[in-house]
Amino acid sequence: MRTLPLLSLTLLASLALAGCSSTPSEPAKPPAARVALGLFKNTDASTVKNNLMSVCSKSRLNIQTDKNEVICTSTEIDSQRETLITAMINNEYALQYKDVVSFVLAPEGSDVRVTANSYLEFIMPKGIMSDVPAKSTRNLLDDASFINAQKLLKAAGASE
Repeated sequence: MRTLPLLSLTLLASLALAGCSSTPSEPAKPPAARVALGLFKNTDASTVKNNLMSVCSKSRLNIQTDKNEVICTSTEIDSQRETLITAMINNEYALQYKDVVSFVLAPEGSDVRVTANSYLEFIMPKGIMSDVPAKSTRNLLDDASFINAQKLLKAAGASE
């Protein structure tokens, strides 16, 4: 009679240990992005950065810079695009949309390659009782955002 509880206990322990496998799970997939690429020939990163900031300023966009990045933000979104964005986010409670284009600079010898990614930044309320809403981003894959990023790159002097 003692073998049955001992056998069941051994079976349960082996099942529990089998559930704790040490094989790593697959890494999470990065969110889909549609990036525009530009190549600035025979120039340095600071000149490209200044050109991008100038183009963003002429387009009446807010500018933030980092060492190898320029971020241009617009809070003015027309009502038709806002309707499209609300449908894409699938949450009517999202607040304070910001249309953002991020330019990442990568020097390649005497040239500078720039990657432009358009995304949307917004605030999502966590709940009724939450004090601090969460900032979220969503990459924009539509043609209008991609064309806008390409247009900004070309205006700054990109050859590709």
